[in-house]
Amino acid sequence: MSRKRSGFCLSMVPIVELQTSTSAHLERRLEERLEEKKKQEGGASLDQMLGKLTCADKQTPSTTDQPFHWHKGFNSTWVDMKWIATCVVCVSLFVRCAEVNETQDNLEVVFHLNDSTRVSFPLQQQNDLFTLQNGGEEMELLRTNDSTFVVPVFGGSWVLDSTERRGVWTDSLRSSNYHVDFDIQPRSSVINTGEAPEGTWDVWFGDRDTSAFADAQLDLQRVAGSMTGTMRTPTGDYRFFSGVYRSGLLHMQTYDGAHLYCFKARYSQGSWIDGSFYSGNHYHTQWSGRSGRVWPNGDTVEEIQVQDSDLLITTLDRNGSSVEVSLVPQPGEVVVVDILGTWCPNCMDEVRLLREVQENHPGIRVISMAYERDTTALDVYRRLDFYRSQLGINWEVYWGGAASKTIAARTFPFLDQVLSFPTTLFIHPNGRVAIHSGFNGPATGAAYEAEKNKFNQLLSAAPGF
Repeated sequence: MSRKRSGFCLSMVPIVELQTSTSAHLERRLEERLEEKKKQEGGASLDQMLGKLTCADKQTPSTTDQPFHWHKGFNSTWVDMKWIATCVVCVSLFVRCAEVNETQDNLEVVFHLNDSTRVSFPLQQQNDLFTLQNGGEEMELLRTNDSTFVVPVFGGSWVLDSTERRGVWTDSLRSSNYHVDFDIQPRSSVINTGEAPEGTWDVWFGDRDTSAFADAQLDLQRVAGSMTGTMRTPTGDYRFFSGVYRSGLLHMQTYDGAHLYCFKARYSQGSWIDGSFYSGNHYHTQWSGRSGRVWPNGDTVEEIQVQDSDLLITTLDRNGSSVEVSLVPQPGEVVVVDILGTWCPNCMDEVRLLREVQENHPGIRVISMAYERDTTALDVYRRLDFYRSQLGINWEVYWGGAASKTIAARTFPFLDQVLSFPTTLFIHPNGRVAIHSGFNGPATGAAYEAEKNKFNQLLSAAPGF
């Protein structure tokens, strides 16, 4: 069984550890806020100001059980320092609420790929939360300190300057010095002009012979004055696309927090020509497309027979030591093994489907085996813990080794090869194993619904279901 080209891979480093504000920074913020408030109050005294900004109940006793009073000598040694700390915290919260206290719906984030190429996505800000609209999904980035928002699932961060209207996106899957600049600005209204094309096209990347089998297939639909769709490969998809078609020119993009793609091309006589593909600000190639053939589903299923002895596998624990894990199902049970990488966007979509499937089939046992680009047990399990928490995974996630299909195949003695990430094993009590390779994500529409039906069928075929 041969494997077709499945897209582009990115390198990976450990998640950036985010820093919190120091006490000195907090004190400066307090002084600045007090000075600003003093001006608003017409020159109120420092004593008066502190009294207005602290928590309401001044009668609460201190840790010494003595009444607490503000004293004009603010630095006097008799003042209960615990109360001062409490007041500083209260003021800092007041300051934070004052700075981000409104919901702003009509925004967009604009990423700068190069001097002439920009990609933008609708954005909403509500207090400490940014919500980015990526085609048919939403992504929530939560503020972790004064200037940093954490990217979900994949890690990484948005770091803003003091105006909160420009910043840099740092991708945790690449080197620490890799970043893409962005602006946050009022949302522009750009709609399609002319009759935007719909349908499917075979796609070739680079200088390829278009008589050869295509690298991918582009699916496009018109929705409410814009374009949506995805790019599919024989083993998966590029997830949600959105964009516009204006005056014969297509501009599509997608962003999942770790992968930022932009596709541009000109439409002529039923084909896409003069196309440019950008991955972040580090990769660029040409592409072309012509009216598509019937595209195979982005998955395959193969069935084999195994013995219980084949289902004892070796993995790595948090110390990097070898441990044995049994995949032998109990009577009436199906063991589902999800072979994934935390760097893989299709794996993320499949995990979400497995959570749904698990609810419909509570008797199954799910195990994830991760193959990672980190090299130490500490870094790997830090990322796995973050991944589990972000996706709500309630089953065991093990480290199988380096991010390699060859290494993944070695973990399972009954596999000749692993064709793609993700690959899913459905192990039945009678020794039958269904090997599901590839995945059609929710951006593929009908193909995704077929994928869900297939997962349920593979489980329902087991005794006891």
